[in-house]
Order: sequence, then structure tokens, then C-alpha cells
Amino acid sequence: MVGVNSDLCKSVGLIIKELRIKDTFRQRPFLTAGHNDETRLNMLFNAVAICHQTRNLYSPGHQLYGWDYIEFVFSELANNKSPLLIPEFVSELSLQELQELLLSAFSDNGNPAESTLDTIEERAGLYSNLSKHILKFHFGSCRNLLTQSKNLLFNSGAGFYELLQNTEAFGDPMRKKSSFLAKLLFDANLYSVEDEANYVPIVDYHMQRVLLRLGCIQVNDPELDFKLKNKKLLDSDQPVREASIDAFRIISEVSGHKLWVMNDFFWPMGRSCCNETTLCESKVCIKNPCTFHLMIESGMHNRCIFDKVCCGFLSGTPAAYFEPMVKTHYY
Repeated sequence: MVGVNSDLCKSVGLIIKELRIKDTFRQRPFLTAGHNDETRLNMLFNAVAICHQTRNLYSPGHQLYGWDYIEFVFSELANNKSPLLIPEFVSELSLQELQELLLSAFSDNGNPAESTLDTIEERAGLYSNLSKHILKFHFGSCRNLLTQSKNLLFNSGAGFYELLQNTEAFGDPMRKKSSFLAKLLFDANLYSVEDEANYVPIVDYHMQRVLLRLGCIQVNDPELDFKLKNKKLLDSDQPVREASIDAFRIISEVSGHKLWVMNDFFWPMGRSCCNETTLCESKVCIKNPCTFHLMIESGMHNRCIFDKVCCGFLSGTPAAYFEPMVKTHYY
């Protein structure tokens, strides 16, 4: 149903090869704050656990959207020594109590009724399940889970991916959230692995959209092609995600950047420059400031770095494709 254009992936990889991530991106407080390791790990594990479908998540007071707002809230929880970062405390809460506390945390004035954190029942369930799992199987410590993995993603049932897949939040067989968590742990110098070749590239909906528009992945099924171009609900996005994973492996190899760094190029591109509007057409990003420009050393930001190879731009239809429309808590 969906194939990979290897030649185009290689061309994209050569462009990315010349790009550099800004030092400030990995030095942000969420990754570098001077809390003890267990607090920092609980910040990362829980933030990723509830990070999915955040299109509506917004802080008017701080002018933060989606993941940026999640980072801010969990940094504040750590700064304020919130018990929401203690698995034992969370495990004792009812789901209703946990929902109220999360809504309050994601509100500018602490009023749960004014929070934009939607699907709260689902998010609270994932949060609670993760805390109970860490408490029951890892003595209440995320560090114990990492130690048990022996710095391996796969380890005869006891690797990082394998230990996490037993939780509801990280049960995705294509491991988007697990890979995103691993990437954050690497960036925060809290974890490393010896089997990097087993890393599964992060593929979220922004990144799928960019690869579709670039032409790095090509839709060969007319019905799926129609649905992707017209925002029709799909039962599954697996064909698109599988092709995206293969495409990122090629782009990573050619560019020389690690597989998990693909997220740092394609997520901000899809979030800002190639979203409902496109930089190549409107000359303006949907995000102000542009996430891609904040993260990447890209020089003047008046054109898309991929416009010379992008099939969508070259054909005159840069926004023909949208990401697969699916209901999921995997990303």
C-alpha cells in the first residue's frame, strides 16, 4: 500500500547532513534541571506517557502549545516537589482524583475547569497504570527499570522496549512513545544503550505528513491516497508508519545523524513549516516563533530547506497530503 522512494530519501539525507542542532535545544531546563535523577526520570516517563494527540493543548498565559506546554508543566511539578512525580502517591489516588490534579496542573490559574488537557480519563488511566507498574515491578523506581534493561533495547524480554511494553502507555508495537522516551533519556544523559541498531525511529503524525508531502514515502493504494488527501478517518496508520520507519533509516544513514535525531529535524518541520499552511507557499510558519528555526541552525528562514527536492512543492501541490487520521494514544 505504501512504498519508500529510496533515491529521494537519500537526497533528503544529504540536505540534513549539512544541518546542525542548536546547542540551546538540548540545554533546555526540562533536560538539564538540577533535580535528583529519580525526579528527572519521573518527569520524562510521565510526560511522555500522556503525550499524544495534543492539538488542543494550549496555555494562553504562557503562550505554549502541545509538547512545549507538557515540558513546562512537568518542570514546574519538579520545581514544586509535586507528589505527582512519586509513583507511590499516584498509585493511591482514584482516577477521579488524579484527573483533577492533572487538569489543575495544566491550567494557568489552577482551575481544572479551565484546562485544555482533553481526553483526561484516558490520560489519567495511562498515568496511573504506569505508576502502579513502576511500583509493582521496579520497586517504585524508574532507575531500577533502566538498570534491569542492562543498557539494551532488546534483552531476551528484559530490554528497555520490552520492559516498557507491559504498560498501557508504552504498549505500541511500533514503539513511538518508547523511542521518544529513550531519545529524551539520551539527550538528558540519563541513559544510553549498547544496541543502537535496534532503535526504532520515532514516527508521529507531524513526521508522517512531512514524509508524505516530500514523496519519501509513496502511497500506491488509491483508496488510502484519497483518505490521506481528504482527512478521512482510518482504521489503522500502520502502512504509513512502517514505510516512515524505513525511510528514516535511509535518511539517517546518509545524513550521518543518529536515528533518534531524525525527530529533531522532521517533528519541528511538520509542527511549523509544513502544517495546515506551508512555508514554501505562504512564506510564513503556522507557529510563531517557528519551532524548526528555534531548533536548527538553518540560516535565513524564508524558504523550506527541502524545496529543491520536495515532490509536493515541485508539483505545485505542497499540502496535498495530511497525516493519517486515526484514534490512538500511541502518539
